[in-house]
Amino acid sequence: MERVSQLILRNANLFNTGHILLINPPRDSCFSNLAINKRHVHVFTQDFGDYSYLRSCGAQTEFGLIPSLASSEQDVVFILPRERERLGMMLHALSASMSQNSVLWLAGENRAGIKSSARRLSPYFQSVSKIDNARHCTLFRACNPTPPGPFDFDAHKKTWSLTYAGTDINMISLPGTFAHGKLDTGTGLLLNSLEELKPGGRMLDFACGSGVIGLSLLSLNPAITLTLLDVSAPALASAQHSLAVNDMTATVLASDGLSHLEGSFDWIISNPPFHRGIRNNLDITRAFFAGAGKFLTKKGRIRLVYNSHLPYASWLAEHFSRVETLQTDKGFRVIQASGMLN
Repeated sequence: MERVSQLILRNANLFNTGHILLINPPRDSCFSNLAINKRHVHVFTQDFGDYSYLRSCGAQTEFGLIPSLASSEQDVVFILPRERERLGMMLHALSASMSQNSVLWLAGENRAGIKSSARRLSPYFQSVSKIDNARHCTLFRACNPTPPGPFDFDAHKKTWSLTYAGTDINMISLPGTFAHGKLDTGTGLLLNSLEELKPGGRMLDFACGSGVIGLSLLSLNPAITLTLLDVSAPALASAQHSLAVNDMTATVLASDGLSHLEGSFDWIISNPPFHRGIRNNLDITRAFFAGAGKFLTKKGRIRLVYNSHLPYASWLAEHFSRVETLQTDKGFRVIQASGMLN
């Protein structure tokens, strides 16, 4: 069991005996251990992989961007997110919908920045106190919600733009999305490598974030059939907003890796993730490499960018007969793989 779950459970006697909303818990049995003494535990998560796992374990689970609180939910137990801006968005949303009698419990690992959370809670709650500090984690209690105003997504989203192959593209991103509000260096390098090629056909933008890769290539070749895939609810919402503001059309798919993907693609393009939460996790990308070939057409190709120190080229070579390094710059490498090995 994760350390943050251990901390929550050792303080479970402080929670009310009614309804608990558990937000973004790890993949463990915290939810079922809280469901004692006739408590009802509802789980909400912004991670589709966590949603699938917890649901398979019997949790009453919802996947989405912002939870809707029922009047019966007396305790809201919230696991500290990785990004400060996402924390601010969630605290605003929660404080605006919580009753005066409900309590927010914020738990997280010390190395994730939980110790500074008192000052981040104070704009949204009148009473904030540290309850426990153990197992390199800290638990805060916040009472008497005092939101700065009604919750509005527009107050938290970022709108930015880029010019790709002479076309202006407007992007919208929400907190919790990779490279929130900007074009990151690696993705920029990947897009530069694709500009002259003008790839077409069926295309998958794997781990799409705000959708900047897919939308850029769609602006380059509007005939593309595009799928934008991500595990993150903020990323998927950002991609949907970005498509709408550019009057573009694509399939937006929630999937933990390739688990919910169907069909075949001429191109899979990606700046793949290498962390889950605050921890590095290369298993996500390794599983992607192992399974991607079955979703490629006979002449299909994968092109991706990654930090040069990662072993992605050798991992791809385990599954594809041809792996080429196309470009290296600023600590990043663009590679292409084709010819799936049986």
